[in-house]
Amino acid sequence: CEGKMSRSETRENALLFMFQSYFRTDPVAGQLEMFKELYPDVTGDAVYFTDIVYGVTNKRKEIDDKFVPFLKNWKIERLPTLDRIVLEMAVYEILFMEDIPVSVSINEAVKLSKKYGTENSSSYINGVLSSFEKSL
Repeated sequence: CEGKMSRSETRENALLFMFQSYFRTDPVAGQLEMFKELYPDVTGDAVYFTDIVYGVTNKRKEIDDKFVPFLKNWKIERLPTLDRIVLEMAVYEILFMEDIPVSVSINEAVKLSKKYGTENSSSYINGVLSSFEKSL
């Protein structure tokens, strides 16, 4: 499969990077350098990849505060880590990446949660993001 990696694939790889990064304490910059050396082709749209990784990492508290009100009787600490990162990525895109339509961010989040989450992840994430979108 020659050619450019789609943004969807880049987003998926960013999710996988952030998931493993979530459990580490060393600085993200170093992790990212090592990741890019090990998987040079994985960043696809490298600008987007770097933007979303640093954006979510640096603004995690601010992003979490935006969607926590819509978690419906759940505490953020109880969310599966993968679902939390999917939500953080989507909310980051919605708030800070104007070139990505909100509907695309939500659809991509639902797709990722179907692929990597629990059986309830996709409908839950869709509900949280839809409520968040309505609040904007």
